[in-house]
Amino acid sequence: MRLADVTQGRANNFQLLRFVAATGVIVFHCYALTNRFGDEPLMRLMPQLNFGLLGVETFFAISGFLVTKSWLERAKFAPFALARVLRIYPALTCAILVSIALAAWSSTVPLSPFLADAQTLAYAWKNALAWNTEFLLPGAFANNPYPYATNGSLWTLSVELRLYIAVAIAGAAGLLRQRWTATLAIALASALLFAVPECLGALGIPKMGGNLAWLFAIGSLAYVWRDSIRLTLLAALVCLLMIGWDPAGLARRALFGPLLAYLVLVAAYHPRLQWPSFNRWGDYSYGLYIFSFPIQQTLIRLGPAPEPIAPLALFAIAFPLTLAVAAVSWHVVEKPALAQKARFSPGRR
Repeated sequence: MRLADVTQGRANNFQLLRFVAATGVIVFHCYALTNRFGDEPLMRLMPQLNFGLLGVETFFAISGFLVTKSWLERAKFAPFALARVLRIYPALTCAILVSIALAAWSSTVPLSPFLADAQTLAYAWKNALAWNTEFLLPGAFANNPYPYATNGSLWTLSVELRLYIAVAIAGAAGLLRQRWTATLAIALASALLFAVPECLGALGIPKMGGNLAWLFAIGSLAYVWRDSIRLTLLAALVCLLMIGWDPAGLARRALFGPLLAYLVLVAAYHPRLQWPSFNRWGDYSYGLYIFSFPIQQTLIRLGPAPEPIAPLALFAIAFPLTLAVAAVSWHVVEKPALAQKARFSPGRR
């Protein structure tokens, strides 16, 4: 079965995969925010990987694939940009307000000075734009193992936004229409970033964002080459075994991305792996991702002292709470916002 044979329909598991990826990020933060990095289950098996990194890299592989698909189907900047704006910003605005409210409640700084503080204002407007990220709020969660940080998940949004712009520029230049030109452009950009890592900083992308950009690029190439990619369970099993090998250094950086992206695409599209009923529940993954961090910090703040709450206990409480918030976000904010696309793109959903 070729990838091109299944990309035009709606039968896929991307919603489920994003949900699992977001859950992995929550699992990782349960260990990181309680200062138990070394106990994270996946990291104990594969020291160069953890559930948080795996989840975020999965997000970016999916995003590269679907965003490239979106551009090639629209090939117009305005509807493409509108789709991205409606997906990111309405729920992000709510997450920022929730973060500030929880941080203000936990802060050692009184409410009025807290709200008037330059750091609070910077947190609000920088994160609301999603171009740069402000992590800290004055006095917030001061006694937590990871003090002052209010929503450490948001940093990936600025990377994502830059990659959206890169897709739009490449698409407008016609580089995505021909697979060899797309491959050459991505290969040259990747080689430059690997050879001169300082380029990342010049683009406003943190060092950790380089791997995410690589996963996004691979996802993008997968869509461009969809006519030539065959999806088989046997090949997916081989990819899984190779990921378990966990190569280091350049091999890790070069091989892991294509292997993970292939696994994701097989899990998304293979007919034997479909779970269509999951898609009826709502797409809660974005809400899980952007609301979980401040909720986890708040639960740690409320937990026992001097030792923080155990990671598994934190997950048992934080996950259902965040899922409830994510469900409200989807049904009240995200889904109605996405429905507005139809007003500007008649005939498209």
